[in-house]
Amino acid sequence: MTMAEDKIKKNEKEEENNLESEAAENQGKGTVSGQNNGGADSEPGPDHGASKEIPFSTAEEAVEAWQLEKEELLDKLKRKQADLDNLRRISKNEQVEAREYALYEFLARLLPVLDNLERAIGSAEDDRVPSAHIDGLKMIQRQLLQLLEQEGVSVIEAEGQPFDPNCHHAVMQVEDSDNEPGTVLEEMQKGYRHRKRILRPVMVKVCS
Repeated sequence: MTMAEDKIKKNEKEEENNLESEAAENQGKGTVSGQNNGGADSEPGPDHGASKEIPFSTAEEAVEAWQLEKEELLDKLKRKQADLDNLRRISKNEQVEAREYALYEFLARLLPVLDNLERAIGSAEDDRVPSAHIDGLKMIQRQLLQLLEQEGVSVIEAEGQPFDPNCHHAVMQVEDSDNEPGTVLEEMQKGYRHRKRILRPVMVKVCS
């Protein structure tokens, strides 16, 4: 059980106890007012045997008062329940945000590992390493990419597209008569996006 859930349960228990105490006090206000004079001497008279005074003149008024009190208590209960629901919602949102932040940081630190694995595959192919070793490295790369994809990570496409400062990082500009100025000519380092956030921009060569 988290601290937020424990706090919610304590608040619910306190509200129930407060409402029960308030209802008991309100019901106790209907006691007979003449009880304080029950032991005093009084002369006998025609009203000596009359019934004790009650706070309501009719039963209908008593029912109406109790109904009003019940509605007030229910209204208070509904407001407190709404406050508790808001507290649960806020706590849940904070937990989701904390998880997303931690996952984002972890994925960003994992990208250099992916880069080194890609370089190792390229070096192995150039050095004519046995194909079984290269196939093993490529299998690890595919599994890692699948894992990243399951967590919402995707590769940012850049080559041949207009330069976008939001997801492209220009490290070189060259003249090229075959392309429009501002066109990405080459990707120097891959970039990745986690859902709608940029994990790392693409390092690109841009046509000037």
